[in-house]
Amino acid sequence: MPPCWQPVPTDPLTGQEQLWPGQRPVAVSIENASNSTTQWGLSAASVVLEARTELQGSTRLCLVYPSVNAVPQVGPVAAGEDLYWRLLVGQQVIPVQRGGGQFDQNYLDYYSLRPVDALEAGRNAFSCPAGWSNTPLWYTSGSALSSALETLNISSTLTESRVTTAASAAAGSASGEDTPLTIPALLPQSMENKVPDATAPDAVNVRLQFDEQNATGFAYDAESATYKILHADGTPQLDANTGTQAAFDNLLVLYSASTPRDDGRTLDYDLTMGGGLWLNGGHLWHITWTQGTGSTFAFYDADGRPLRILSGRSYIAWLSSLTGEEVTVQDSAGNDLLQP
Repeated sequence: MPPCWQPVPTDPLTGQEQLWPGQRPVAVSIENASNSTTQWGLSAASVVLEARTELQGSTRLCLVYPSVNAVPQVGPVAAGEDLYWRLLVGQQVIPVQRGGGQFDQNYLDYYSLRPVDALEAGRNAFSCPAGWSNTPLWYTSGSALSSALETLNISSTLTESRVTTAASAAAGSASGEDTPLTIPALLPQSMENKVPDATAPDAVNVRLQFDEQNATGFAYDAESATYKILHADGTPQLDANTGTQAAFDNLLVLYSASTPRDDGRTLDYDLTMGGGLWLNGGHLWHITWTQGTGSTFAFYDADGRPLRILSGRSYIAWLSSLTGEEVTVQDSAGNDLLQP
């Protein structure tokens, strides 16, 4: 009999070769105000998440790495956002934050997620280039986090969890067989890196306007086939570690209904379903999405057919109509592709 074919394990964040099997990803909340000109670790993240979670104020970014060993110097570390932990809980991430609001704490407590928090760990895991003050640029690194995990009783390895393996455990019980631990992919990835529709319009300039002062832009670079990130003023958004502009294979702009919470300050996002945009290779597709168990997304094209995102690094933004957020996409001739 021919040998049984076994699929090659892939990184659940990128769909590429898995370099850190059995390791928990690390998700770091960092500052992203319009004056945040010093950001460490942006270009090395496998996934970058962005959303406006407060009625007033700028967005924060969440940088996701496949393992604590893959984390470079990263920061400035910001307050935690329960939205990001909700999106990543299926990956058993280690949250890294500098404090957080009540909803952030409630979510962490409910799912027994132990963060590495700068307000708790202090100098055991974080540093500041300009001394300690009320508003320092706190940063950390993989080596600094590793040294603090044991003290904080946080494991860096994946474990069987009621959050991520309920479905597989049920399947194993039904079959009477042991079910190995598997972590679902955040984004369902295509096994072949081929553009799914060659007739999709070209899309080379993207701008996400979160409010009057806060925006994130992207310019497509044909040589690297990536979208390079821009500040609100159009200047390159650089990684302070390397001086290079962060770039992404995939841009996902997901529309989600949101409502103000009881505190009158923060927003609650509906993560069950919505519309959106996918950009890859200089092309644009209109999509719809749902989020199932294990925080795994399912995507569909404009005709309702299942769609797999191509492998690579991804930037994912959530836009809410409640706060008047807008997205603009232009082709190479400067035409707006999203006009009503």
